[in-house]
Amino acid sequence: METSLVRTYFFKNQKDLKILFSGKAICGSLHSFGPAVRPNYIIHIVTDGKGRYQLDNESYEVSAGQGFIIPPDTRTFYQADKEDPWNYYWIGFEGALAEFYLNALGCNGHHPVFQAENVSRITEIIEESFSWDQESLFAELMLSARLYEFLALFKQNVGSSGVKDQARNPHIQEAIAFIRSNYATQMTVKSLAKALSLNRSYLSSIFKQEMGVTLQQYLTDHRLTRAAELLSLNNFTIDEIAEYSGYRDPLVFSKAFKRKFAVTPTAYRKMEYKKQEQCNEKTEHRF
Repeated sequence: METSLVRTYFFKNQKDLKILFSGKAICGSLHSFGPAVRPNYIIHIVTDGKGRYQLDNESYEVSAGQGFIIPPDTRTFYQADKEDPWNYYWIGFEGALAEFYLNALGCNGHHPVFQAENVSRITEIIEESFSWDQESLFAELMLSARLYEFLALFKQNVGSSGVKDQARNPHIQEAIAFIRSNYATQMTVKSLAKALSLNRSYLSSIFKQEMGVTLQQYLTDHRLTRAAELLSLNNFTIDEIAEYSGYRDPLVFSKAFKRKFAVTPTAYRKMEYKKQEQCNEKTEHRF
């Protein structure tokens, strides 16, 4: 019997807030994920058991009735408890307004763990997401509505933290938002600067100065991290994942992936599947 269920979505019309995937799982003793850096936001809701969530150098104990948020571009690790391993639901999303909404709700990288008082409705929303057609416009609109409701429920769960993220140049914020929404297209640094009506050299300079990496490096890392996520979540072919990640040439994609992760996409998928099989073997009787 399966111990996890995942749905991945490839809707193209929503820019402000877009659902990427949803899932649920029951994990065995000490089952873990990471360390990893994800390119988008993911919110987990723990329904049973407990575990440990590590965000950069901070560690948090999370138990049933609580949730934790994984912010993009941040190193995270989480692990089920040895004696009372957790069950959880999750939803992944991105968009130009994602960071704004989560900051306004006080649920962000500064306050990554929260009490979830509406667990039944939250999990119901995620359960509903599993049944929608993954390509129709109707499903896109309905799932977008569910995602907004999902976030609205957190207004009752967390108070405003009053803590603001470190200030960023608005041009850099725009560039990052544009990359996250359009990374699967034939984007280049030149086309990005043109889309933002900025001088290419100026944008490249301020981005490198504040982010510590070049625009091209950031775009490449975002694409490859998203590709790694897709490899672990579904059965798309390597060619399909290359295209979904912004690469039109699968060979170029495979070489870039290996440079970043030190293994080929196929080998990476096998490792991730093996981890899941180990979890399934330990928890098959509990799902």
